[in-house]
Amino acid sequence: MKQLIWVLAVAALAIIAWLGSGTGDVGEAASATDGGVFATIEPFNSYGHVHDADNVEAMRPRVMGTHGVISSGHYLATQAGYSVLRAGGNAFDAGVTAGMALKALKMDYAGWTGVAPLILYSAAEDRVITRVGAGTSPALATLDHFLEHGKSPINNALIPADVDVWLATLDRFGTFGFSEAARPTLRIAEEGYHLYKMQKWMIEDQMEGILAFPYNRDFWFQNGVGDQRLGDLMVNADLGRLIRYMMEAEEQALAAGGSRSEGIRAARDAFYKGEPARDVDRFFREQGGIVRYEDLAGYESRWEEPLGTSFQGYDVYTGDGWSQGPRIVLMLNMLENQDLRALGYNTPEYIHLISQVINLAMSDAHRYVGDPDFVPAPEGLYGKEYARVRIWLIDEKSAFLDMPPWGDPAAMAAVADEAPTSFVTASGDGDVPARSIDTSSLSVMDGEGNLFSLTESDGHTFTPMIPGWGFGLGNRMGQFNLDPELANVMAPGKRPRNTNAPLLVMKDGRPFMGLSTPGGDQQLQSLLQVFLNVVVWGMSPEQALDQPRFGSYNFPASGSEVNLSPAVLRLEDRIPAETAEALRAMGHDVQSWGLWNWRACAPTVTWRDPVTGVMIAAGDVRRETASAGF
Repeated sequence: MKQLIWVLAVAALAIIAWLGSGTGDVGEAASATDGGVFATIEPFNSYGHVHDADNVEAMRPRVMGTHGVISSGHYLATQAGYSVLRAGGNAFDAGVTAGMALKALKMDYAGWTGVAPLILYSAAEDRVITRVGAGTSPALATLDHFLEHGKSPINNALIPADVDVWLATLDRFGTFGFSEAARPTLRIAEEGYHLYKMQKWMIEDQMEGILAFPYNRDFWFQNGVGDQRLGDLMVNADLGRLIRYMMEAEEQALAAGGSRSEGIRAARDAFYKGEPARDVDRFFREQGGIVRYEDLAGYESRWEEPLGTSFQGYDVYTGDGWSQGPRIVLMLNMLENQDLRALGYNTPEYIHLISQVINLAMSDAHRYVGDPDFVPAPEGLYGKEYARVRIWLIDEKSAFLDMPPWGDPAAMAAVADEAPTSFVTASGDGDVPARSIDTSSLSVMDGEGNLFSLTESDGHTFTPMIPGWGFGLGNRMGQFNLDPELANVMAPGKRPRNTNAPLLVMKDGRPFMGLSTPGGDQQLQSLLQVFLNVVVWGMSPEQALDQPRFGSYNFPASGSEVNLSPAVLRLEDRIPAETAEALRAMGHDVQSWGLWNWRACAPTVTWRDPVTGVMIAAGDVRRETASAGF
């Protein structure tokens, strides 16, 4: 009994010390918090997701390392990348290995093949660079064709970018060849993986679309339609055939005396110029589609400088207008001079300000952001002077009831003369975006100082897979607009402003954090909140992920011209009810996301301590992410 009393007394003292300490252990901002981050989050009634140095209630272990860390959307992909790091490969070898594996495991969300925006930091070159990870539209993808035939699973197929991204990365920054990097994916494809919760739900939810294509049906319902169970073995022998076909091309090039680069190129050409591409042509001709062999054979992406901005001592980089990356630049520029800490963490005032900044960024992106090869951004759009002009449109007491009109950066005007005043009813019939089923992501850091951040997408449930080869082309052209006044309007050979956009953060010239997430138009909203949680509120990466989120829907979804959810703001219910009521009083149409919601995204994050060099990898508990490091 005495021993029990002693234990309880010690525990009580520890709790008192814990509640009083409230100091963070990650980020410079933590030391500046009055009462610590713990105090700012105390109203949310759960300590399991609170960042505090002495908080032992963990949602999962902190994954740390000095050699390498990785986080991805599936544990087998994380294992594949981790094994590369353990074997001495760099972040790029590990990232490509994990990226290929992830797409074999997430065929419903991010299958072979589709978009794959990539941003990385190379220590050897001392530069941040992006690989354009959105493929081009086919030569037959004219606006007139889509105005006549509309968007559909057959019409929306974009030329795949991911194979190019993987192999270009290996060639320039990696040490592996294709075959070495692809071996874990080959094993997953041929030996199978176990059907997991999210994927089981997805194929049941998408059953009607799957059954429209016999080959898709045979892949997704390997034990019979409606007979799938958790743990069923999911085999993709045809994808294994594709990988072996590419491996053989690489082996032949090497046997003929070719270099590692020439071997990688041979594997790439096997996909884009070989039998798989010819069968893609044959299939789409039979189905009445518009993809042709020449579209694949002529596809070549490129490396380019990233788009970026600074925010309170951090440099944030992302992709250009072929992604939704420009939105984060617009958001951060408007927020940089705001005293976020004075508003309080996730208070009504804090959520209101950030949601209104999101609405303004969405509006400017809707009008001005598209493939810069076709429509360069207007001068001043990404400048901080324009951001100061735009943010004055925000009323601190009243919400935008529709997406606000876009501005005019060239004239430094907060509202453009020709901007619509309503997006709820657009001119003409408008276009409801084609259905798109989400995404997956991964991030890798290594001890050499490299950082790899990748967002991969385009699932193959209601979009057709290619018989005999185990891959598909996705649905990404559905994110083009059909309004010729918008920068993102459909055109042949153009890249859509797709919703995927990994981020890379630098601090004092060194890589600080990589972030990437699934989640459609919520992606950069969630990454913005995680980023602010770390750099403003001093949270560790995993605690930054665990905080309750909010998301605005007050804009036309990517690929649409009509705002179907005016003033809608969704909140996870760990945000107090009184906060939701205060936001409703401002005019927000507040809707519940429940306590935790996978639609609030699931970022994967890597982070490096600027002082010690220790790295952390963290994945969101809202989905089936996994992290590893050593």
